[in-house]
Amino acid sequence: MGLDLAYSVEQQELARSVDGLCRRCGTGAGFTDSEPLPQKYWSGLADLGVLALGTADGGGGSLEIAAAMEQLGAHGAPGPLVGTFVAGALLDPSEMEPIAEGRQLASVGQPPLMPWAAAAEVFIELSSEGAWLCEPATAPEPVETTAGEPWGRAELQRLRHLGDGISAAALGEAAAAAYLASAAGHLVDIASQYAKDRVQFNRPIATFQAISHPLASCSVSVTASRIMAREAASAIDNRDPDAPAAAARARLSAVASATAAAYQAHQTFGAIGFTIEGPVAHVSLRIRQLSLQPLPQAAARTRVLQGLGV
Repeated sequence: MGLDLAYSVEQQELARSVDGLCRRCGTGAGFTDSEPLPQKYWSGLADLGVLALGTADGGGGSLEIAAAMEQLGAHGAPGPLVGTFVAGALLDPSEMEPIAEGRQLASVGQPPLMPWAAAAEVFIELSSEGAWLCEPATAPEPVETTAGEPWGRAELQRLRHLGDGISAAALGEAAAAAYLASAAGHLVDIASQYAKDRVQFNRPIATFQAISHPLASCSVSVTASRIMAREAASAIDNRDPDAPAAAARARLSAVASATAAAYQAHQTFGAIGFTIEGPVAHVSLRIRQLSLQPLPQAAARTRVLQGLGV
């Protein structure tokens, strides 16, 4: 029996709207040079209803989140996206409202190192004991990060238990997988086009197996990761008992294929691939940063093994 992973008309329209916003805002190289999260862009996502996806007030589910995240990944767009969706699955509507409207940021993770902690107003700890709404005991200590995101080290005080957090973490992993797979696909596409255009020794470098074969391998891996991300999103929406393990598998696959694609894109472009203003660096840096969220990869591996009964 097959599984139809094509997006519905409404989901495709959402994806087009997100793509249009990213193009208007120019979420490319240099986009976050002056500020880590340009307000026009983040407010635009809120106005489109993206930040409220998966909540009772915002509607939609994991597949809508995946459709939006694929477009955001293709543009290498910034923001505490995964944390926002995890928060939406855990918080009361009144607590989630300012986050969904883009007025507050949520830092979701495992302390002491918390994503976007230096700019966040809402803190959620995910641990083996479940999910907790927290507050910092002291002001978070800013940490310099790969992609320039305002992460911080924070000692958190637990305020309220938010449940086991398993479903919310699965939603976050599926969202991260969709973003990473699409970001990787973008890098493979632009590297492949560059290889066709770049001539060396009177031949396009795409004709050299050392260039074309690794790119082809990355393309296959990225396609598989994208399918796994959509499968995981569908499992979550259908309340499949295997959904947490499926999301963890999708996240691990996407991290592996995205980091491999980033490496190969840098190799294909050569020196220009390492320049901040070039077409690769801002996306590969975002991939490195997002691969750490919402929990370390070890937690995803544990869920996969648990799903296998190991």
